[in-house]
Amino acid sequence: MQKERIEKETEPLFTENGFELVDLKVLRQGPKFLLQFFIDRVEGGVSLEDCGVMSDKIGSYLDMSGVLEGGYILEVSSPGVDRVLRKEKDFLKFKGEKVKLRLKKPVNNARVYYGDLLDFKDGKVLLSGGLAFDLNEIDEARLNPGDDEILRKHNQIRD
Repeated sequence: MQKERIEKETEPLFTENGFELVDLKVLRQGPKFLLQFFIDRVEGGVSLEDCGVMSDKIGSYLDMSGVLEGGYILEVSSPGVDRVLRKEKDFLKFKGEKVKLRLKKPVNNARVYYGDLLDFKDGKVLLSGGLAFDLNEIDEARLNPGDDEILRKHNQIRD
């Protein structure tokens, strides 16, 4: 699929500049593709200026490499407070945080589970309450901070 190819081809751009690609969404917008890159710094957060710089680098690369045929719309942003968790390293990095999991198929008549992220072991996401899900069973995993945590992080940014 085109998404995997774009991720693989652009990965060095992020690594070379101290960023990581958290998520990529590729959507069709009429005759063009909408490419939404969600990036984070390996150490620290992402600024609006960072997004602008990386947007220029990604756009130049895509234009010169021929990875994508035809026109595209490019968006680069931070992953946000409810960032997606996709890889083992994401789950390990955010151990102890509150998460929301949406499963591909229901388990015990439910597809959505909330809990504290305890660990990631043997390909399984371990949540509070004794819950464990194989990574391949998960449609989407996101951080799920409470209002108090969002306000605390917002105030840290402003200080």
